[in-house]
Amino acid sequence: MARSRVIRVTPNVQKCLQELKSAIKTMPAGEAQKRAQQALDYLARTFAGKRQPSQGRICPHGTALIHS
Repeated sequence: MARSRVIRVTPNVQKCLQELKSAIKTMPAGEAQKRAQQALDYLARTFAGKRQPSQGRICPHGTALIHS
């Protein structure tokens, strides 16, 4: 991981975020849509420059976790 904690949000990255928002709206309601929306919310907060809990290392109770 890079030492810099700054994420540069270029117009292309912002457009991708908008496309993902549109795609999620077309998904059928259910667990997959819920998890996709939670991941998108996390990215949107990050792109907005909001600090992540515990610097992104651990999440507080109730926070969505996405595992690879």
